[in-house]
Amino acid sequence: MFDKILIHANDFFEVARRCAFPKGDVTKNNLPLIVPEFVNLAFACELYIKYIAQFTNANVKKTHKLDELFDKLSANDKEAVYSLWRITNGNNMDDHKYVRQMFKNNLEAITNVFTRFRYTHEWATTTISLEHSFTAEQFMKFSPLSASRPFGSPRVYSGFLKQFAISLKTYAEQLMGKQYNS
Repeated sequence: MFDKILIHANDFFEVARRCAFPKGDVTKNNLPLIVPEFVNLAFACELYIKYIAQFTNANVKKTHKLDELFDKLSANDKEAVYSLWRITNGNNMDDHKYVRQMFKNNLEAITNVFTRFRYTHEWATTTISLEHSFTAEQFMKFSPLSASRPFGSPRVYSGFLKQFAISLKTYAEQLMGKQYNS
């Protein structure tokens, strides 16, 4: 069962990778791929978390909310993923309270990307982005346009989903390696 979850997570990650904009270039041909990219990345994250959870028998319920799933992981697993995220894509961020808050806020901001982006027809207008998919509560908490957002709050950005997926994938594959080397 372990391997099946990881195989499927890697499949969804690969589909998302194929939908990604090469070198960040947005064209009329690849613009429609932003929704499949986000949905597949979010689902890959969900499956990676469920794979990781099996190593510590964490009780992950059937939900798509990434922050809730991540919270069910052991403290060691959460710390390992967080540490990988800090160095993903050359971030090389030191571990500080501000950086931890940035991680937490971004995780909360992407928590329901899988569900929200599957139903973009319900909320999308001319612009499709993470910020445009926020619920009213998320907008108040995370949007730089919100008057209630404290000055100097950690930023929330769409690239976090991809970095989080890469961090989860890396950690899941490390666990798989340990499993087979034991």
